Amino acid sequence: MCYRRRAMDDRRAALLLAILALAGAGVRFALAPTAVAPGDVHLVSADTPPAGGLRDAARTAARLARPLLPGERVDLDRADVTEITRLPRIGPAFAHRIVAWREQHGLFGGLARFDSVPGVGPKLVEALRPYVLFSGVVQ
Repeated sequence: MCYRRRAMDDRRAALLLAILALAGAGVRFALAPTAVAPGDVHLVSADTPPAGGLRDAARTAARLARPLLPGERVDLDRADVTEITRLPRIGPAFAHRIVAWREQHGLFGGLARFDSVPGVGPKLVEALRPYVLFSGVVQ
């Protein structure tokens, strides 16, 4: 008798799981976008020009990937985030922090004031010395 009861409980549990799975699939199907089936692939020819946003992103990526040429320097008083990111040891988040500090406190004017940016220490200042210049004058 106990075996039959357990078998009946197992069947009920399996039936409940199947119903829940079907209900979940139904909800997923109902909420899926109707224009494109899940997993649908849209192929385009190689001659199709990229969209405007993609083209701009490609240009930005090309500028970021371009290393500094010998003797080329980045003006930290005027450079945007993309140009600052070209410096060694400077990533996008750090470049944003540098630009935000400059917008809040004014031009750097030199390495001594650049050292005031959070995260910039003596080692980074020395590492960047050959790659940066400052065109602004601190007042």
